[in-house]
Amino acid sequence: MVTVAQRDLLLSAGVPLASFGGIAVAIALANAGLIADPGSFAWGCVIGSVLLAYLAYLKPRRDLVSLCAPLFALIIFIVPGDLRPNMLTQLLFAATLTVLVIRVNRSFSKKRGDAGTAVPESD
Repeated sequence: MVTVAQRDLLLSAGVPLASFGGIAVAIALANAGLIADPGSFAWGCVIGSVLLAYLAYLKPRRDLVSLCAPLFALIIFIVPGDLRPNMLTQLLFAATLTVLVIRVNRSFSKKRGDAGTAVPESD
């Protein structure tokens, strides 16, 4: 069995690995000639956002921004729009997901009323 701490550690490490690893895979596929534009291959960021949302869902307190990360990834990378995603967009999105993982683990791992939280315990 995997403990809660091990599960959180695996999910926390999986978010930046999937996001930045997806960028590396996109560059490798473009260099191999399998895809034309590595900026449009954003599946690593999409997978990282899903992992982040799952991690945020499992925490005692829910982080709305992290829970909506897959929606943001869908809007930015999947839904066609005026601006096409590029490598800079992927890098910034992956960095944002990494910051959100740190935020979820530091601020939303404690239950309400624990020492160090600003929210008083409610009945």
